[in-house]
Amino acid sequence: MEPGNSGVSVALIVLLFFVCLDFGAAVDTITASRAIRDPESIISSGNAFKLGFISPGNSSNRYVGIWYNDASEDVIWVANRNKPLNGASGVVTISDDGRLVVLNEQREILWSSNVSNSVANASAQLLDSGNLVLYDNNNGSVWESFDEPTNTFMRRMKLTTNV
Repeated sequence: MEPGNSGVSVALIVLLFFVCLDFGAAVDTITASRAIRDPESIISSGNAFKLGFISPGNSSNRYVGIWYNDASEDVIWVANRNKPLNGASGVVTISDDGRLVVLNEQREILWSSNVSNSVANASAQLLDSGNLVLYDNNNGSVWESFDEPTNTFMRRMKLTTNV
């Protein structure tokens, strides 16, 4: 190798290193511009939990759920448990008013985080606790899956009463 090309080679190696790191990093966040479509998923930053599309048993119905990202794949939370998707055409995204929503192929809302006020630049992040949190543009929590538990109680989940 000629002495003048060593700087270019080092720069190329460093660039490739960072590109490989980026591709290897798990995505743990949903935004208006970064939705997930069936069969895509997101994984918490520590690889503990996964959020994506699931079908129980031999059912053709599809649900959006959170499960352990290990061999057990035990489901801990389901968003659209009362309105399943028919077929593999679902989308999880942030709506124009900042809600986390599950849409079918007709873009009809099957489930929503039901945030009472409009939220600008919202994002949803899957945490290593298994909690899916919807944040506003100031990183304030406006909704959490732990506030709407299904059949599983998780550590750090708050028990509240609606009086």
